[in-house]
Amino acid sequence: MPKRILSIFGTRPEAIKMAPVVHGLEMDARFDSRVLLTGQHLQMLDDVVQLFGMTIWRDLKVMRERQSLPYLTATLVTKLSEAVRELHPDLVLVHGDTTTTLMGALAATYEKVPVAHVEAGLRSYQKYSPFPEEVNRRLADQLSDICFAPTAEAGNNLLREGVDSTRIHVVGNTIVDAVGMALPLIRPPSVLQGVPGDQPIVVVTAHRRENWDTGIAVFSDALVRLSRKYPGLLFIFPVHLNPVVRETVFKVASGLPNVILTDPMPYFDFLYLLKRAAVVMSDSGGIQEECVTLHKPMLLLRKVTERPEAVASGWVTLVGDDLDQILSSFAALAERGFQGAGNVAANPYGEGTAAQQILEAISAYLCTQEAEDSTT
Repeated sequence: MPKRILSIFGTRPEAIKMAPVVHGLEMDARFDSRVLLTGQHLQMLDDVVQLFGMTIWRDLKVMRERQSLPYLTATLVTKLSEAVRELHPDLVLVHGDTTTTLMGALAATYEKVPVAHVEAGLRSYQKYSPFPEEVNRRLADQLSDICFAPTAEAGNNLLREGVDSTRIHVVGNTIVDAVGMALPLIRPPSVLQGVPGDQPIVVVTAHRRENWDTGIAVFSDALVRLSRKYPGLLFIFPVHLNPVVRETVFKVASGLPNVILTDPMPYFDFLYLLKRAAVVMSDSGGIQEECVTLHKPMLLLRKVTERPEAVASGWVTLVGDDLDQILSSFAALAERGFQGAGNVAANPYGEGTAAQQILEAISAYLCTQEAEDSTT
């Protein structure tokens, strides 16, 4: 009988990175794939599900405006436990470092169902940066029976924390698989209508919770200053739907002739922007990996990163929330024509085979479990 695998995710980045895994599960006769969405994001998640053609078993739709972490945590663990108990899968798959990730792993553990964590082992070693993601991923790794680490460094992090080596599989990052799936389907977004094909574009995003107090305002101020200093560049900022982010960005950066503030775009549209961009400025985790994969220079608007490979690759520069450092780092890129200093020969996140490696490891694990159960 096919093994029933329940994939749980609730945000747009999770959906993007889990799409290749879900696609592989659906095409493989060894598995009975089910997908549960928590709805931690709404519109931003739905477009990814539709674009990648994922079939959804259930959507919990837990999101509400300005939701607090205690509300989200309590609601998720209750509803996810009920869903796991009803479906009784052979294994639960979670991804990354969101509240959905941790509560999915905890709910499965409560129901005595094995857990596999995709993108395990990432660490900033700072409890509140990123917040609450650093706590989420560390606890999820401790709950997981299988830890799929994207890089050797992530695998070593797990070993240093006492995770048994038999639980760790270094498979690469599924973002490489996802970009490979999406690139043939990307399309110019409507926001580029009328924009000359040779006009350099700067893509900007910001959303992290630890940047809400001051960081978003600093990034918005930097955007204003850079747009005035470089009038020949077009700055495109798809603004996160979170009200805290939107209120700050639109207040500070509206009305500039070479700045476009827009709603979040469908993923294929956004990937087109990244592919065309001269430079990217963002506090995102996944965009670091996409920039490395697409060979795009990126200024990382964070003080620390759990993706040291991205910085070591030469494509990503850590600039924090220091206005002067943001401006000077951008100027340095501009002086060399936005030519990235990274290595185009090798991708530290793999060659796009992560999803297939994950499927093989899951199958081997479940076969071993079945054999052990039959002897007891």
